[in-house]
Amino acid sequence: MICFFGGTFDPVHLGHLRAAQAVRAHLELASLRMILSARPGHRSAPVASLSHRWRMLCIACQEEVGLVPDDTETKRSAPSYTVDTLLSIRAGHPGEAIAWTLGSDAFIGLPSWHRWRDVLSLTNLVILARPGVDDLTGSDPDLVNLLNTHRVDDLRGCTVGGVLVLNDIALLDTSATQVRERLANHRPVETLVPPEVAAYINEHDLYGDTGEAKKAV
Repeated sequence: MICFFGGTFDPVHLGHLRAAQAVRAHLELASLRMILSARPGHRSAPVASLSHRWRMLCIACQEEVGLVPDDTETKRSAPSYTVDTLLSIRAGHPGEAIAWTLGSDAFIGLPSWHRWRDVLSLTNLVILARPGVDDLTGSDPDLVNLLNTHRVDDLRGCTVGGVLVLNDIALLDTSATQVRERLANHRPVETLVPPEVAAYINEHDLYGDTGEAKKAV
């Protein structure tokens, strides 16, 4: 099974890395691919440039056994819709079980995704429960029928459409917004991001007083 953990990583932080490692261990995977959302089409544009976000992700993964940076979406100039990424991945791995990791808050918003039903025809989902998000069906009844797979073995044998909910993984209460705000206020972030990433941010003067990154590549 190939598992992906997507994000804009603006910047990548310890919450991302610890969650990804927990998923890798739970699914007993040799590796997990950290896929950079290059040009997200369903949210505001990232603050840092694509090249800076990619470099920070590569730096972070160097110190993390089994986490592999994936630049699939950086090779397209179009918006980074998950369905298009999965179509590309599926073309290269026909018949193989694929899993896509997302938080429970993102799962609730799944019906708002571009061609979300096609996403389910291309991958399994691994859902990480976030504090304060108890009702995974949200307000959309279409999500109810998705919550039918609860074992790792089910996912390994399911090429598409399986859903695994991981309630026993404790997520760090860290967000990229929190990191950027601390940097904008000249506060240390070494407890929130890997030290090598913190050094890169300082070296390139990212996320300054206004909370906006330098746009130069």
